[in-house]
Amino acid sequence: MLRQSIAAGSNSNPAFASPDRALVFEVIGPVEKFVEAVERIGFEWLTEDYANAELEDSSSTDDGDDETVVSSLMYITMPTVAGVERLLAMWNRFTAKRAPSVDEQEWWKVFGYLSTIRPWNATDRIDPATQAFIDRQLQRDPDAPVRLEVDLWYRGDPILRATAREGLQAVLDEVGGSVVDFVTIDPIRYQVALVEVPPEGAGGVQTRSGAVANADQIMSIRPQSFFRSNPNPDSGDAIIADEGFDAEDLRPAVAAILDGYPMANHRLLAGRVEVDEVDITGAMVPVTRRYHGTAIASLIIHGDLAAGEEPISRRLKAVPILAAPQGLSDERLDADYLPIGLIYRAVVALKAGLNGNPPTGPDVVLINHSVCDGEGSFIRRPSVWARLLDWMSLEYGVLFVVSAGNITREFPSGFADEASYVAATSVDRQASTMLAVEATKGIRGLLSPAEAMNVLTVGALHLDEAGVCPPGHVDPFPSFGVTNLGSAIGPGINRALKPDLVEAGGRQLASTADTSDGHVLWPRDTGILGQKAAAPDPIAGGLSRTARSTGTSNAAALVTRAGIKVVDALEEMLEAEGLDLSSFERRALATRALLVHGAAWRDHGEVLERIYPPLAPRQWRARRGSITQFLGFGRSDFTRVVAGDTNRITLLADDVISHEQLHEYRIPIPTSMIGTRELRRIVMTLAWSPPFHPTSISYRGAALDIVDADGKRDFWRGLKKVVQPHPDDVRRGTISHFVLEGENSAAFTDSAGLFVGVQARALSQNYRESPVPYALAITLEVAATVREDIYASVSAAVRAAVRPRARIQQ
Repeated sequence: MLRQSIAAGSNSNPAFASPDRALVFEVIGPVEKFVEAVERIGFEWLTEDYANAELEDSSSTDDGDDETVVSSLMYITMPTVAGVERLLAMWNRFTAKRAPSVDEQEWWKVFGYLSTIRPWNATDRIDPATQAFIDRQLQRDPDAPVRLEVDLWYRGDPILRATAREGLQAVLDEVGGSVVDFVTIDPIRYQVALVEVPPEGAGGVQTRSGAVANADQIMSIRPQSFFRSNPNPDSGDAIIADEGFDAEDLRPAVAAILDGYPMANHRLLAGRVEVDEVDITGAMVPVTRRYHGTAIASLIIHGDLAAGEEPISRRLKAVPILAAPQGLSDERLDADYLPIGLIYRAVVALKAGLNGNPPTGPDVVLINHSVCDGEGSFIRRPSVWARLLDWMSLEYGVLFVVSAGNITREFPSGFADEASYVAATSVDRQASTMLAVEATKGIRGLLSPAEAMNVLTVGALHLDEAGVCPPGHVDPFPSFGVTNLGSAIGPGINRALKPDLVEAGGRQLASTADTSDGHVLWPRDTGILGQKAAAPDPIAGGLSRTARSTGTSNAAALVTRAGIKVVDALEEMLEAEGLDLSSFERRALATRALLVHGAAWRDHGEVLERIYPPLAPRQWRARRGSITQFLGFGRSDFTRVVAGDTNRITLLADDVISHEQLHEYRIPIPTSMIGTRELRRIVMTLAWSPPFHPTSISYRGAALDIVDADGKRDFWRGLKKVVQPHPDDVRRGTISHFVLEGENSAAFTDSAGLFVGVQARALSQNYRESPVPYALAITLEVAATVREDIYASVSAAVRAAVRPRARIQQ
């Protein structure tokens, strides 16, 4: 059994002087069981909220039934003194082995999960990662103040929130600190301050002593969120501007980037990018430093320039969130802002309007977010950054495309020394490097907010159009398109499948060295290989320079580019029905479903299936789980989704569903799928947006599944799942995706058509009445040798869209 911690906050109590003092409950066993026991009591003054994660208990598991055994910190808020006093009195009677009264019997069941109760203290407030961050800062400059993010206990009452802020200021005044920025976002129960603490005060936090470390107003203290992008040393190439391009021909933007300030007058971007300033202005970012946003905008509009693709026919919105401070060479999050505030205001400006102004991007469906927290590796609980993206995706009907993050840490190469590494054959070096990457999964976790559930998280494949690797450099995977050396991996929240997709992110070179700890390897981005995109010219100030780069940011940009094409296809479909894109309420969900719909592991998965441990045939489940952490659903072939063919058709449906409902879809069966044993394929993808409890351990409020007529996942006889993620890995998130293949015509004999069901289940009593929107994509395909035009025959049978039949599961 795993050790859990629950904390209960009180307004006042003789034993606890501060209204923000908290109790910690030591829980033995699954947290889900404890929460269920608490929910059965149903006291109005009792709510459960998720607070933090214990780093020492990292071996969380899942049995596939959503009863997750997770080591974590929770807190239970009780807004009355009487509630706290009653709880403590009951606990004392329980520990004295006294019999409960009739009203206390359910509480005795709750207490059965507890081993002790203690005050919430500095150990809970300050985790080892924060201590290490402060230690690094003080070693770098012992006389410099340290900036930290301080989470306050969130209170629903605005008066109590104001009191907490005043209390924090008083504590900071005591140590000579100050508040630099302060943000409150009520829907995600978030109240945080960016504070600056003098070296002495920071040292106290590092040792978990002193006024700040022991301030009862503070729930947790974290490193300041940090993102930095350095330009690579590539000298770059010049390009010729678009010929015959007229900006007036471009359609309105349906995508935006939250990134660095793009070089909007670059010849590849001029007339195509619309910059909306919110917090970061052009004066804060010299033109010669505008690398990251320029590259992302270029990749979205043109793709990898070396591939020679046509640019998209739409404008692109850009809201800068990265600054370029004087005296430095990189772009980074502005140190005077909380990044959550920057992102929140940027999205509000786009979709709702800020400070009384109209929205600047009301038609935006996709938001590329290739910025992450370099100090915030995901560790089981959703970060505030992820919670914000999940909430905004629902609130504003947008799809965030998020980069998984780049891990640049060195790791053991699997070789004894540099001499043996150099002497190895290319094949042996590739295989050993793949195994070394797999063996160091523990250091490759997602960088927040990539764990968010309502987003598309994208990892990077070791692919680009840069040609042969030049002599004198080591391409770690010259023969295989596996994930590149730095791509962060899953899983996500409650072990949900992440990343969702992988896409070409450029080939990263391998750097190696002999160290006292053995031979190590790390990824290197030199500009020799990678994807070519627009770039500033820091020397001549030209407007036509290009440069190569690698990473998950590039991969996310290419998925955003594909997403724009999907939105174009949706718009074309709607126009054929006399509708506008803006009238399609679930267009972001449909885009998410269709982007995943073409995904498969293909050659990447086959390579890893042969190499990754454990290799025993009976241990395929563990091996498949490991591959899923790297590839997610795989790389998507977007063209198969947006373009039909005579032997293939993709159908799209959308609706809302509630707890214990089953929506039934019947797909017309083409004659060729009945009368032939030729290979046929069915692909099903379901994307949904459940309600989220921002601070609950279960987090998502509902689960949806694709089922057969019996409410199971057996589907049709004669069809088997191809090599892909295990269903138990799939069902923990908000996307289900299955690829089925077979040659048995007996699977398609139901005259009513193929049955596909969408089934809903609330994961908390709070969401039993909450409708959940979803989009369902289904592709039918037969072998190219089959003569029937199934696109035409199925289209004729479907004709107009029919709402699904819904029935309640008994």
